[in-house]
Amino acid sequence: MNISLGSIPSQLTGKMVTPDDRLYPRLRSTYTTVGSPAAIVLPESADDVAAALRFATEAGLKVAVRSGGHGLSGNGTNDGGLVIDLRALNRIEIIDRGSGLVRVEAGARWAHVAEALTPHGLAISSGDHGNVGVGGIATGGGIGWLVRQYGLTVDHVRAVEVVLPNGVVVHADAETEP
Repeated sequence: MNISLGSIPSQLTGKMVTPDDRLYPRLRSTYTTVGSPAAIVLPESADDVAAALRFATEAGLKVAVRSGGHGLSGNGTNDGGLVIDLRALNRIEIIDRGSGLVRVEAGARWAHVAEALTPHGLAISSGDHGNVGVGGIATGGGIGWLVRQYGLTVDHVRAVEVVLPNGVVVHADAETEP
């Protein structure tokens, strides 16, 4: 399936990779699964993700989301649809060192998270390989090296910013959208 460049929202210009792009062969597949998506979006914000989801809905494309890591399940690609690859959403921020509160974007990989937190004496129960993406393992539970002592990754999530399938961005925590 070819996507008309005229139909791509201006917000996604320069962030969409199609089969004729030189980056496509490197981005089309996961660690375990070769896909042939119609396009891959590399969003830089939640608003870009929302625009990509609205675009996919309007174009009738199935969607796969890749959190930036290797994803053994293969669900981070598809054939003929749109892949939303979150690798650029990879910021790691220490919010409160004393309480150990950090903000990690879904596209970060655990090796980078460990590298950013280690100088501050912090760690997060994470995957068992540095190439694992934060978004995938956090939403999939999070079984890794620290699980026996600290529990699953998801056990330590305090808030999330979620882009719903209709493109609405929602902040959820214990008080708001619990």
